[in-house]
Amino acid sequence: MISELTLLDTTFVIFDLETTGLYPSSGDSIIEIGAVKIKNGKIIDRYDELIKPEKILSEEIIKITGITNEMLKGKRSEKECVKDFMLWVGDLPMVAHNAKFDISFIDMACLKYNFDNIKNMVIDTLGISRYLESSERKHSLAELVKRYDIPWDENKHHRADYDSEGTAFIFYKMLQKLALNGFNKIEDISKYPFMVIRKGSINT
Repeated sequence: MISELTLLDTTFVIFDLETTGLYPSSGDSIIEIGAVKIKNGKIIDRYDELIKPEKILSEEIIKITGITNEMLKGKRSEKECVKDFMLWVGDLPMVAHNAKFDISFIDMACLKYNFDNIKNMVIDTLGISRYLESSERKHSLAELVKRYDIPWDENKHHRADYDSEGTAFIFYKMLQKLALNGFNKIEDISKYPFMVIRKGSINT
């Protein structure tokens, strides 16, 4: 049972999405899912897939992500990829930086394709950072890798696989700091909605 494990011993899925834009309710969709499973500070599994959207990418998105329309030709659909990704995730707690953004695209995909709503706990490293480093003004991923001394290549930033790995190592160091502050189990952080934006089920 997840609720009986310490935070450091729990397996988490840290994920990141690249998308055609910012607004899933206005027709934007996922073009890349990158994720890792991490336990005790070690990456134990990976997921990465490019996704063919139903519209042409804008020059702005191409510039930000480095993903081109050519790269997405022949890739699987959002429907297929989200279904497979959630099967890979299972009932594990999910973690993302600025998680409200990423989970909104997963939620919209579930709605569009008549999938079951996800019941996973969703944890936000942005909220944890604001709690642990309340005196700091900046909490972007690029800032956090420097703050937590995580090796980082800015040229690879904004690719989902690379960002999910960086977020995973940041998150593990955050868990160590949280443990020093008396946060030892899932229940301890689930009381704080800025850390856990969706409680989901912790007794799976």
